[in-house]
Amino acid sequence: MRTYISTIGHYSPRVMRPILGHGLDADDVIVLLRPRDDTSEQAQRAISDVEQTVQDLGPGAETTVAEISYETFETAVLECVDILDAANGDVILNFDGGPREIFLPFVVAALARTELLDTVLQFRDVDESIEEIDLPNLSTRPSDATIETLRFIVSLDGETTLPNVASETDKSRSTIGRHLDALESAGAINTWKEGKTRLVRPTLAGRLRV
Repeated sequence: MRTYISTIGHYSPRVMRPILGHGLDADDVIVLLRPRDDTSEQAQRAISDVEQTVQDLGPGAETTVAEISYETFETAVLECVDILDAANGDVILNFDGGPREIFLPFVVAALARTELLDTVLQFRDVDESIEEIDLPNLSTRPSDATIETLRFIVSLDGETTLPNVASETDKSRSTIGRHLDALESAGAINTWKEGKTRLVRPTLAGRLRV
């Protein structure tokens, strides 16, 4: 089962292309986010186009419109968070633009719930392509004991090795190994092995944290 969640403006193909690319099964759910009480004829037509296409391609799949309050930014964010919390199966987010009143709250909600998301897609206006992106996990913060190690790794602007980090920071390899474990758990770095050597590279979240 998949839950597709997308803002929707006046152009339904931006919503349907990611769905067609990932497949549509009978138990899938498509959630379309719109501002509450928006009666725009173009928006209603776009929603109807999505509903019809889903009905034609995936009989049994459910399409639902979630109306988001936009009187206050905080309310809109929390309502988007509730939708993410309630999603079942593989959760696929599609940032296709849509109304500004709910687009930014939707982004903030996604950043607050990155652990719930399986795939995040972004529609590119320049070339009308769809790009899969990794949202930074900003909900955790490295401990004071590991932040110096993270700063050094980020300063290199590329990948490095555990032995090099230990040598340059004047710490033991065992200490750096524990720091790397903690930083990777916090989503601040990625590590992998080539032979017996452990390599490390900062993530976007790690760069933002320093």
